[in-house]
Amino acid sequence: MRLKLLLVLFASVTSASALAAVDCSRARDNLDKLVCSSSRLSVAEEQMASSFHAARRRGVDMQMLQSTHIEWYEQVRNACNDVACLLRAFDERSAELDNY
Repeated sequence: MRLKLLLVLFASVTSASALAAVDCSRARDNLDKLVCSSSRLSVAEEQMASSFHAARRRGVDMQMLQSTHIEWYEQVRNACNDVACLLRAFDERSAELDNY
């Protein structure tokens, strides 16, 4: 799971056009499928990815960005099981990234 996340982060960081972290054509777990099935979640996730890229462009330490994102992914995102929780998680992470 951690390797999958690192690959997703690498892809999202290296590809300016790929803002969304979830590749819906490869969605396997329930949370990824939930994101792919909800336009509201997809938009919130894209906003979070955009905030991640913006923090990177502002010169925020990449190692810190990745480590905090892995922690967020494992402890916050993966604790969710519905749309409302994921929306809140994406919005809070976006705000956190915007404040780095």
